[in-house]
Amino acid sequence: MNNEYLLLLTNTITGLAGWFVGRRRQRAETDNQVLRNLEISIDLYRQVIEDMKTKIGQLKRRIAELEHKIDQLHEENKKLKANL
Repeated sequence: MNNEYLLLLTNTITGLAGWFVGRRRQRAETDNQVLRNLEISIDLYRQVIEDMKTKIGQLKRRIAELEHKIDQLHEENKKLKANL
């Protein structure tokens, strides 16, 4: 009878210890997964920002070209009006 109680007690203690260690491990793995997901999100946003910087640079150059063309057309328009 004492062996049965001893066996029951050791099984209960082992189960509780396993649950406690498993819970801590699961919590640590969850935290690690959250950090990995955060790193992936940051890398994604960083790539989007770089793409947007490139696109903004292209658009600024295009705006400068169009402004120059508008200035040329204004000058040409003035000359044509003067010839009339």
